[in-house]
Amino acid sequence: MLPSSRRSRVGAPSDSDSDSDPQTYHLPLPPPDHNPIEIPDQNQNPDQDRTDLISHLPDCVLSTIISLLPIRDSIRTGILSSRFRHLWKQNPLHLDDSTIPRSLRYTTSQVVTCIATVHPGPIHSARISQFDLDFRRKLDDLIETLTRKGTKELSLGFGYKGVRRYRLPLSLLQCQTLRKVSLSDCFFPPSPFLDSSFPNLRELTLEFVFLWDDLLHCLLKSCTHLDVLQLMNCAGLQYLRINCAKLQKLTIHEEGYGTHAKEVVIENAPELRSLRLGEFTVEYTRISVQHVKKLEVLGFFSMNATMRIGNTFTKIYNQHVMSVNGSMGLPTVKKLAILVDFGNGSQCSLLPSVLRCFPCLERLDIKCIRSIGPGPDEGFWEQQAPFGFFEHHLRYVTMINFSELSAEMQFLKFLIHHGRVLERITFVCPHKLTDTWQKTMRRELSLLNCASINPEVVFLRESDSCEWVPLFYRLPGA
Repeated sequence: MLPSSRRSRVGAPSDSDSDSDPQTYHLPLPPPDHNPIEIPDQNQNPDQDRTDLISHLPDCVLSTIISLLPIRDSIRTGILSSRFRHLWKQNPLHLDDSTIPRSLRYTTSQVVTCIATVHPGPIHSARISQFDLDFRRKLDDLIETLTRKGTKELSLGFGYKGVRRYRLPLSLLQCQTLRKVSLSDCFFPPSPFLDSSFPNLRELTLEFVFLWDDLLHCLLKSCTHLDVLQLMNCAGLQYLRINCAKLQKLTIHEEGYGTHAKEVVIENAPELRSLRLGEFTVEYTRISVQHVKKLEVLGFFSMNATMRIGNTFTKIYNQHVMSVNGSMGLPTVKKLAILVDFGNGSQCSLLPSVLRCFPCLERLDIKCIRSIGPGPDEGFWEQQAPFGFFEHHLRYVTMINFSELSAEMQFLKFLIHHGRVLERITFVCPHKLTDTWQKTMRRELSLLNCASINPEVVFLRESDSCEWVPLFYRLPGA
């Protein structure tokens, strides 16, 4: 460090100049490219200096933003500038008539038809649910416009639940661009017109659609790329045969007597990964599944049902007890939903053998069925050896319609005491939940002696959060 006598202050005169005339000293000037700090004027309006950042975005980003807006708002962007008006015209349209507000001057069907006709760009998806079937000719013209503009996803539903049906036009069946189709309250033309239907379809959902065996056979034969098939409350089927080489997810659900198929045979579906059967379907329809090597999701499964799942489970007509082949388990199944009558001693005795056929199960959903009959022995579950998946794989358990039967409590205690990786147990109860009741349940289930580390216990009043709710059997008016 320099001596104090030789130190000098920046901008101050040195000692040698102390006797000279006073001079003015200035700090060094900043470089030419330096941006000085501007102090904003307190009287200036802040909106005057606000930069328009949206205008600097590229067209591809603006098009993405506009495509995420509802139809009404995306059209309104055209009044901002001529550039937005140009983008909206070229932007792919996602048409949903439920987002269009009602007008006293024009009907919803008129507005939807006008938008689809005037818009010069492609229409990637369309959802039509507010159209009046009194104007069927206009609906035919609208569907023809959608197919001409390359629609990939289409949903048609009118909410009549089979009372009034709309006949599908040939222009829809022959559309080459459709990948996902959902139809409700519709019916197909005769089978000869279905030989080339939906050639590139990946997902098909039919609800309240009148079908017959030959029609569905022709339809699936033409849909060679079909991955997902959902048949919900479709009347007319008797003996259903599923032959679809690329099918991965299948859902069949019917409600009401006289609408269910007598037999469903999945003959050729080697890629099947998810099989979801409605509660009513399992009870009244014979089920046969031949390819189960890749099956990951299975439900509902019932020990009273007349079904054959591979070479593992077999129960023919008039057979009292289901045959279980434990040597032919289903190691690929990770999620299982099963109907169990804990008040039936024969079902409780068979349940351990059934569960042992799923050695890698991670999620178990049980819907409890109430009946009057002799229950199992008091110490039945205490005598059972732990299952392999209880100790190494099972993470989530849901008890639906839980009613505190003694057999239900015994099964839960068995599960809690042996589930080493259990993370959450959910109880869906039909009665009102109180804090006192929940504390009593926790104490009776002996959660302090749980094999896993601090599992989460959830009590629910309603079952709407359960993913199997759409497959429940609901009484008329319920």
